[in-house]
Amino acid sequence: MVIEIYKCDMVFYCNDIQRNKKIPKPASVFSIYFANLRCINFIPEMDRENTYDNPHIIKLFEGNPGNKIIVVGGIHGNEEAGIHAIENILKSFTNYFDPGKGSVYFLKGNIPALENGERFIEKDLNRLWIPDIINRKKPVYQDEIPLKKLHSLIINDICKNKTQGCTFIDLHTFSASSGLFCIPADNPQSIEMARSFGVPFIEKLSTNLQGTTLEYFGAKGMTSVVFEGGTHGTREAVNNLTYALWHAFAYKGVIDENIDAVTKSREALRSISRQYPHHLELIYHHQLETYHNFRMKEGYYNFKPVKKHEPLALQEGKVIDSPSDGYILMPLYQEKGSDGFFIVTEK
Repeated sequence: MVIEIYKCDMVFYCNDIQRNKKIPKPASVFSIYFANLRCINFIPEMDRENTYDNPHIIKLFEGNPGNKIIVVGGIHGNEEAGIHAIENILKSFTNYFDPGKGSVYFLKGNIPALENGERFIEKDLNRLWIPDIINRKKPVYQDEIPLKKLHSLIINDICKNKTQGCTFIDLHTFSASSGLFCIPADNPQSIEMARSFGVPFIEKLSTNLQGTTLEYFGAKGMTSVVFEGGTHGTREAVNNLTYALWHAFAYKGVIDENIDAVTKSREALRSISRQYPHHLELIYHHQLETYHNFRMKEGYYNFKPVKKHEPLALQEGKVIDSPSDGYILMPLYQEKGSDGFFIVTEK
């Protein structure tokens, strides 16, 4: 008979002893597993159901607390593809998730904005992740309410104020046509994860946008990436974000990388990305104080080459030219937004 002994401070289920009954183990004890017994669930600290009582939680899969993956869809209310991608994953995730390898938390972002189908209500939630705003007692904007709930949930309840071993994945879409890409936080582990997707990834963008989840969690040392899956409201965007999540979970080790979902997702991401440059960096950001008087010229899409002095947009009646050669990224074709366009170049 083979005996495996390892340190364990988790509640576990053993279906050959007491089916559907919890067997509690005191903290820091040794648990013994025999060859003819099978442990079917790890449950550290609390039940796998939503015991946090937070409306931003879609689903929790809690296991090894040393590797926590936090996935958020719908930080912008007009970007529902991230929520739909999470729903796709949840159809079969239980079959593949290995609780001994980590924990996964699926969250929704700006709930009021999602209900209204608007990017935000009063202020862009993805520009509010600034300590002074997070810590002020009385909200100034309605969008600070989901900000505070998400911050408390992620930092206090999930990460337990210890961001080491936590990964943050923020799912987005854009108003332009075509393309997909990843944006890492400005730290080595985030850049390495972004590179692993096999899609275009853009450096120096995270530090140029103030108040984003990417900048905030990256500055805390977390592995943090944004994945931009495609155009708002398209099936393509949902599929691309679903592919990205299957890859990410295998990359972080909470599912087996040899399952069909991972293999097919990685093949799809590589195939879609062949037409685009791979490693890029930001060289220009056309920021807007107000989006009301800005209009992109028609016909621009992600990674379309542009030339220096090429007319790109109109702003308050004035022509806005490209400041340099490069590729255009996220040209603004929606009513709300604080970024007119970006120019990136191959690194």
